[in-house]
Amino acid sequence: MLFTIDPLHSLVEFRVQHLKISIVKGRFSEMHGTIQLDANTPEKTTVQAAVKTESIYTGASQRDAHLRSADFFDVAKYPTISFESTQMRLVDQTRCYMEGLFSMHGVTRPITFQVTYTGTNRDPLTNAWRIGISATTKIDRRDFGMGFNRLITDGIAAIGNETIIEIHIEAIQML
Repeated sequence: MLFTIDPLHSLVEFRVQHLKISIVKGRFSEMHGTIQLDANTPEKTTVQAAVKTESIYTGASQRDAHLRSADFFDVAKYPTISFESTQMRLVDQTRCYMEGLFSMHGVTRPITFQVTYTGTNRDPLTNAWRIGISATTKIDRRDFGMGFNRLITDGIAAIGNETIIEIHIEAIQML
């Protein structure tokens, strides 16, 4: 069954350490993609998804503008971040590891998401099936050419390199 990601009911968030004492969270508000679900053989399920980098939002307009600049996402040159699954390994009926190619800032690398199936329900307006999944992974932003940083007191980096990505998707069956 083919499902399309519902951008109104889906969320892509990230968080990084700030000054080694707190975190900064952000999100991307524009997301699209598909899930090809194989109910009989779940490990054959595939995902293709992308976000528009210009849709980044952290709650601080000055920081958002800096994140859109060439120091970070360089949205003029790299307008999307994408993921295409290559393999899924089942853990149990609701959890799996999804491996795939993650492309950001002109660099494509393999990553693995820990995925949890959160449920299925019928859409009350269309009667189409809706599925929910949550996924998380960690990346080092420097692996994707995003090395901008400033050192502060005692050589501590202002911005952490480890980035945690959390995704919550609701997708609707294509009829």
